[in-house]
Amino acid sequence: MSTYRAFIAENDEKLFEVTYYHKPQRWFDNTVDSTNQIMNEQNWSSEIKYFNNSHDAISDEINNIPNDIGGVYMFYIKGICLPFIENYIVYIGRCKCTDKQNIRKRAKEYFADNRPMIRTMFRHWKEHLYYRYYPDTDNNNIDSNEIKLIRTILPPFNEVIPDKIEIQPTISAF
Repeated sequence: MSTYRAFIAENDEKLFEVTYYHKPQRWFDNTVDSTNQIMNEQNWSSEIKYFNNSHDAISDEINNIPNDIGGVYMFYIKGICLPFIENYIVYIGRCKCTDKQNIRKRAKEYFADNRPMIRTMFRHWKEHLYYRYYPDTDNNNIDSNEIKLIRTILPPFNEVIPDKIEIQPTISAF
């Protein structure tokens, strides 16, 4: 298993440290079925910048997400050196399709979310934070896909890992 750090600044390195776990066997053990449409990028929304240009409110793009569907969504940090590939998934969630909840409402709720991990994600990376969603109306699929994606990717800002998978601490090689 290897770990990586994202966006480390020299003077405040620890503030920006994020650990990513990459273990291929976990990918094989937890991945969604290859026939599942969630694995097709074309079925996901296009990338949406979460904050507006002044980074003090959510973007108009978030306000334009459909309000009649549920699904699985992710927040990710988009790098600026190689933006076409330098993306770090930092949070995965789900929104069931109900009369009281929808994918737009759920995306907007994060702006006022006071959980420490979410506040940290916004504080450190709001200029580079993007959002994508996979629309779905089948709540069983939504639940299943969220669990499998979280268990496969282990996003650093998800506080709860389904089924309480144990992550072994990294051991320094030197």
